[in-house]
Amino acid sequence: MAFLSLEHLRQRPLILGKGGFGRQLADWLAEDGWGAAEFLDDNAPGCAGKLRDYADPALLRPGRPAFVALGDNALRVELLQKLLAAGYKTPVYISSLAAVSPSAVLEPGCVVLPQVYVGAGAHLGAGCIVNGGAIVDHDAVLGRGAHVAPGGIVKAGAEVAPLAKVDSGEVIRSPWEQA
Repeated sequence: MAFLSLEHLRQRPLILGKGGFGRQLADWLAEDGWGAAEFLDDNAPGCAGKLRDYADPALLRPGRPAFVALGDNALRVELLQKLLAAGYKTPVYISSLAAVSPSAVLEPGCVVLPQVYVGAGAHLGAGCIVNGGAIVDHDAVLGRGAHVAPGGIVKAGAEVAPLAKVDSGEVIRSPWEQA
């Protein structure tokens, strides 16, 4: 389920990054009732401004939901911190087509896309991306800013370092499976 509230329905979400992931996220946010997103991007056309323009009074409304959809994990975490300091909300987004255990912990700014499974007791640090079809099994830990690409698997009890990427098809084994 996506975390919906009446407040976010009144404010168009802001997405930093209009690449493929940002456009995907905008589609899913709209599908789940968040409304049409506005973008900031340094290179893409049709944006409200550059990445650094998040503090522009024309865009900044206290409590406005903002997401960072950039593949650079360190920059994503840095921008999430700046958005929070500026007064934006950095909510967790869980697609209505994902399965996330109620006992999983997802810190602010996490994005979980369709067909993802996040198991019991899993912990996702701030700004993690779990992309379509990925699995984060029970008791797994993703450090802040980690990214699990489509089809990546983090097995039970495994840990992914902060800012690391689990690539498509890659399997991070449980600690008891290590040779």
